[in-house]
Amino acid sequence: MRQFAVALLMLLVFVLAGCGMKQSPDSNDIAVSAKLAYSSDTSPEDCYLCGGGIESLIPSYWGQNNIALISLNTFEIRPIEINRYDRLTGQQIEEYAGAISFGGGGSTDGGFSASLMLEYDRGYADGSVDFLNDETLDTDKAASFLCADCLNEILPKEISQCFGVGAINLDTKEIRLFEKSLGGFGLGDFHIDCNLKEQKHGDSSRMDLLIFYCPLRYEIEP
Repeated sequence: MRQFAVALLMLLVFVLAGCGMKQSPDSNDIAVSAKLAYSSDTSPEDCYLCGGGIESLIPSYWGQNNIALISLNTFEIRPIEINRYDRLTGQQIEEYAGAISFGGGGSTDGGFSASLMLEYDRGYADGSVDFLNDETLDTDKAASFLCADCLNEILPKEISQCFGVGAINLDTKEIRLFEKSLGGFGLGDFHIDCNLKEQKHGDSSRMDLLIFYCPLRYEIEP
């Protein structure tokens, strides 16, 4: 009886050890898989974001406290100048404008097209974006501009829910893609309200956008 108990105890030790050995690799595999969901042959030096190549696309706008619409398929960028800046000095114009303006426009390659009304004095933009050829996000095209780290930081896991167009913060270069089920999101000092229209415009989906400049009202206590 005693020998049977010892044998049973040894068998239990081996089983538990085996379970423990199995759990660790599985956890690592999950972590690695989550981190490397998307791959890219673009090096960090050639990456448009961390390599700095994006700054050559619209050089006079970088560093501004504004956002822009961006296609990850082509890296076409359309600035949204809610905060006005002097083109010569680069300084923000903090005075009454007394006018509204229209921004957006279509991309040169047949990608997305945007139409926005800019209300400078109240700090918001109102309009819409037609996704056109950028209706679908092509991860291979995005990978031709972005390194693996930037690609995995920007792209969500549910890639089928994303469009090929998003918003980029011109100061921090943070990018957030528009998604089919996303009602809105914050990006730096801005909030973007998204309303995907049920009907199709031609062969393209349209999303209405309401963009507010809404910085923190009070200082953050240390």
